[in-house]
Amino acid sequence: MEYNPNNNPYNQPGGNPYMPPNSNGYPGQRQYIRNPGKPLATASMILGIVSIVTMFTVYIPFICGSLAIVLAILSKGYGKKMLTTARVGIGTGIGGIVLIASVVGSLVAMILSLSGDDLVNFGRQMDRQFEQQTGQELEDVFGQSYEDIMKQYAELMGK
Repeated sequence: MEYNPNNNPYNQPGGNPYMPPNSNGYPGQRQYIRNPGKPLATASMILGIVSIVTMFTVYIPFICGSLAIVLAILSKGYGKKMLTTARVGIGTGIGGIVLIASVVGSLVAMILSLSGDDLVNFGRQMDRQFEQQTGQELEDVFGQSYEDIMKQYAELMGK
């Protein structure tokens, strides 16, 4: 016995009688949602791009990259395949996190590798730059100059 859609009692010629009527007054047609996770995937891609664009801030790439990864995973839902925008969101989110981690790691490694004299000179440069930009000495504002902080750090590290 073959399946004939015309003999199906639930398949009405004017559409589904249980749907709200359309503008002509006939029963409306069923609307299918193609990808319910598409908005999440798009948000994931946007947050991933933001995590790369804001690379020179410290916290924003970590937050946006993490949210991009989570939203991309959630956008899959029960489906078997992940949308392309979700894949882009995961890639850019991971890329933003890796970039900021490498920048922060290289700065920490650079500071740890400096000698005591280099640290003190760096502190002097920072004090001069602050004074040029604000017209005030850093010691007057915070109670301690950056040079003194670097001296204490060099003594603490045994440099």
